[in-house]
Amino acid sequence: MTATSTSGGSTDTNDLQPAKAILRLADAADRPDLNQRTHAAANRFADQTCTVAVVGEFKMGKSSMVNAIANAPLCPVDDDVATAKPLEIRNADEPMVAVVYKLEEDETKRRMREIEFEDIPSYVSEPPTATDADTVALVRVGLPRKLFAGGLALIDTPGVGGLGSTHSALTMSVLPSADAVLFVSDASQELTAPELDFLDVVISMCQRVTLVMPKIDFYPQWRRIVELNKGHLERRGLDVPIIPVSTVLRRMAIESNDAELNAESGYSELISHMRDTLVANTRSSAREEYSSSLREIVNELKPQLESELAVLSDPEESARQVRELEMQKERAQNLRNQAARWQQSLSDGTTDLNSDVEHDLRARFREIVKDAEAAVEANDPAKTWDDFSAWLSDRVNTAIVQNYTLLHQRSVELGERVSSHFDADHRAITDRLEISDPSAFRTAPEFDDSGIAEKKGALGNSFTLLRGGMGGMVMVGVLGAAAPIALAAWVAPAVAGIVGRKTLKEERDRALTQRRLQAKQAVRKYTDEAQFVASKEARDALRHVNRQLRDHFMERAEELSTSTSESLAAAQQALRSTQESRDKRKKIVQNILNEIPKVSAQVEAIGAAG
Repeated sequence: MTATSTSGGSTDTNDLQPAKAILRLADAADRPDLNQRTHAAANRFADQTCTVAVVGEFKMGKSSMVNAIANAPLCPVDDDVATAKPLEIRNADEPMVAVVYKLEEDETKRRMREIEFEDIPSYVSEPPTATDADTVALVRVGLPRKLFAGGLALIDTPGVGGLGSTHSALTMSVLPSADAVLFVSDASQELTAPELDFLDVVISMCQRVTLVMPKIDFYPQWRRIVELNKGHLERRGLDVPIIPVSTVLRRMAIESNDAELNAESGYSELISHMRDTLVANTRSSAREEYSSSLREIVNELKPQLESELAVLSDPEESARQVRELEMQKERAQNLRNQAARWQQSLSDGTTDLNSDVEHDLRARFREIVKDAEAAVEANDPAKTWDDFSAWLSDRVNTAIVQNYTLLHQRSVELGERVSSHFDADHRAITDRLEISDPSAFRTAPEFDDSGIAEKKGALGNSFTLLRGGMGGMVMVGVLGAAAPIALAAWVAPAVAGIVGRKTLKEERDRALTQRRLQAKQAVRKYTDEAQFVASKEARDALRHVNRQLRDHFMERAEELSTSTSESLAAAQQALRSTQESRDKRKKIVQNILNEIPKVSAQVEAIGAAG
């Protein structure tokens, strides 16, 4: 248990005093399990890093803004360069950079490997060129910066390009663990409909969102764009602060050490907002969670000691105390059984959630197929196929993102519902649920349009017309030979033209029907495979959520059982003790109980400060 963290902000030593006192009391009460919980709560509080995700569409100035905040050229910036992997910047005593690998099924901690700073583009630029890029979750950079030492961590995410972008999955995987979000949209134009849709999704996963508008030095009408964006946000009922910035002015201010120019760039306001609002709010939440955890530990320790003291003080009442403790022990042990109500709630809730997520995904894909087939029937696939393919991929990706959003929201609700069976605050598990990102974006099949027949060219149409005309000539020749009168010379060419055009039209209609049939088959094949992969990813994510909730609440049930068992054992031991031993133990227990009000007051003070 430390007072500072290399990755997070500093923690006041006084804030850790209640935890140290609880550790001492738990040792005196022979409760090593409470020691472990106290250490865990204190360490979480000491590492109170505010993780801020930077999200937005392509070429909005995200990476340049992150570089300007960090005052270091970390994120690759160029007209033809896009971010492919999240880049995380944290505090460190010495500059360092490492790749963090994806968590495998049987791993408990992510693997890391240090790399050189010049290797960053090979992982975070699109497309990544590093040989192990596919197995990397993010690139982590450590810098000795005052801002980051104050408890800030920045994550530059790939440009989403709208809700249906193939990169939005990587961004979505960052949001649940983020404490705040900087949504970036430059001053060139007002917020677009796809941006507003994605902003809705972002806010559903992270409440603290700030709209940052770079490039105000390049667009003179940026103030009008700010007002338009305020109107869009108000109409959607979104309370999102807006901060316009200029990276160019920020760079000039740093080079010239000009405070006024830095203020004009907007970065002074942005950094103050992150430090004084985002980081401060995260610290406040951390205090509340820390206080809640310590309060829960004290409330578990106090009844045990009071029961033991009651037996030690009044042996005549000991039998009643023991019976009551035996009942409490039985209730606590029932929480550990497979038939416990919280186990049933978790099992039934997971089953229901799995069914709802699966049904939601099927419904979305059915709507996609319906709209796609209607579009195919209304157009010639040979003329619109490129635009249609892009539209279909966007719809599929959007459906997966929306389905993942439902999965995330309902998983948090499930955790809250299960926690209601315990007399304690379990925000720690619901706030830190690790929900696997919708990696179907990376594994879904590509749309195969190779089976779509192309339209015939002029030469092919000419042959079709000639073939039909020759058939007409043959027909005229047969009729002429059978007729008693000779056909006029102009009849044969006229009939040949009519029959030829009719043949050409029939051939075109037949080819169009064939192309539409092939297009529908391609649509169904693509959506079936994409739905299959997305469904598998969703089931895997739900299994992971179920295991986290099960392990957390099973641990809590074990702790309650231990607490009641210890209380019962202490009471039974008091009955068997001599008067001298009881008096000695009574004094120890009384001293511990005398300290608890003081510790409780310190715990409540921490919560009040939060």
